[in-house]
Amino acid sequence: MLREAKVVALTVLHTFLLAICAANGNQTCRPSSCGDIKKISNPFRLKGDPSGCGDPDYELVCENNRTMVNLEHGKYYVADINYVNYTIRVVDPGVEKGNCFSAPLYSLTREIFRSDKRAYFLNPHEATNTTVLMNCEQPISDGNYIPITPCNRSNVTSSSSQAYVYALVGGGDSLLVNDIKYSCTISRTIITQFLKPGNLSMSDLQEILPQGLDISFLPFRCKSECHVKGPYCDLDWTKNTVKWYSFGYWFSEYLESLRGETPGVKFLSFMFYFLINFIFYCPISFSC
Repeated sequence: MLREAKVVALTVLHTFLLAICAANGNQTCRPSSCGDIKKISNPFRLKGDPSGCGDPDYELVCENNRTMVNLEHGKYYVADINYVNYTIRVVDPGVEKGNCFSAPLYSLTREIFRSDKRAYFLNPHEATNTTVLMNCEQPISDGNYIPITPCNRSNVTSSSSQAYVYALVGGGDSLLVNDIKYSCTISRTIITQFLKPGNLSMSDLQEILPQGLDISFLPFRCKSECHVKGPYCDLDWTKNTVKWYSFGYWFSEYLESLRGETPGVKFLSFMFYFLINFIFYCPISFSC
């Protein structure tokens, strides 16, 4: 009976503290806009918005009436924000449609999306490719190598001896260093969508690159919802949603880990662990 009473009391305390946390997070902010992006709202914020609006990790900037996002190596145009699928589409500012090939300004690789501390991730269930731009000293007679005529050769090569520019497209992570011919050096490595390796031409790249890349901000839900639905959150990439573990499930698992301990030790260790999780995962000063 005493054990059941403790469980009920702790559950009530848990609900009360999370209610405070959720109340502190519900600040009403008007959407911002810039250029073609008419709705910039939580979790995003536009630079200059009130400090309590949006998340600083998702701050966008408005430059020359274009919405831009700062990624690993530079700023990218924001072509679209999808609040249903939790995706933002980014386009390299160096890419333009035209008769010649406008090379991306930056490399964009999977590695920058693999850190848990990143604001953006790649959906592992979305088909993507690795496209490599390279400079070569000699012409290559290989159907997988796409000849490129760059608009500005200085953007893709720094050596006059490497007069030939090619692109090589691989599926996912399948493109290996061994696939690069010895007379070539890599100038850009980028993630691309909507491309199927094989029988590709420069015009295919010119059509696809300006469409950009969809990256996900789905993990923000685990942070923003403040664990109200449960202490632990898993990403369900197939449905673009999150799964929550209930407090009851988590509590039963925690008690199981304390099997053999006295009731007093169980109670004190739980209270300590609970408060530590609340302080670090959902501070009442609120940025979660």
